[in-house]
Amino acid sequence: MQVERSAGSGGTGGVRVEEDVNPLKKSGGVRGEAAAAAGGGSGGSDSGGATPLAAQLTAPGHLAHERPPPSASLLANKYLILDPPEGCSLHTCIDVNTQQEFVCRVVGRDSWTIISAHYRLDQHPHINSVREVLMGDEYMYLVFPASFGDLHSHVRQRKRLRESEARRLFRQMAETVRACHRQGVVLRDLKLRKFVFSNSSRSVPKFI
Repeated sequence: MQVERSAGSGGTGGVRVEEDVNPLKKSGGVRGEAAAAAGGGSGGSDSGGATPLAAQLTAPGHLAHERPPPSASLLANKYLILDPPEGCSLHTCIDVNTQQEFVCRVVGRDSWTIISAHYRLDQHPHINSVREVLMGDEYMYLVFPASFGDLHSHVRQRKRLRESEARRLFRQMAETVRACHRQGVVLRDLKLRKFVFSNSSRSVPKFI
């Protein structure tokens, strides 16, 4: 796990994981080049190669759940962060240099307890590992590997799960919650959208 511009440490003892925030509703110091990166408006500064990428985001056939610019922000001249789907707090972010897709969770800048919780649980098979942590003026940005959708969308799409599949998924979720509790981590915002799939067969959900 890599932390950039970090200046604190997680606490000890019990950790309460707070709800996520949406900084795209309120600028937190990362919008500076968003307009230029999106190819619209006057940014006046170099977009770090994001303009061609923004054009791809608006092309037909792109992922339906992603909203095209200008509802996007450029973070650290590295990631283009898109607005999350309705009802979801997780953002899609794209490396403007490699065009590799990731998942981004945004929390308050003082949410070091969340970083501490991820350190404690980083090796658990059903906890999504943090790839990188970036600091903004008001928020911290936790970057995770790309997922194959979340459990909420999977259930809505399937409408009905076989009992064997539902039992297996529920068992993995319960094991994840138990592991968190054993490490003193209380999940305040527990819901299906927080479990993402790490494989294309959607058999291994990971808490993010």
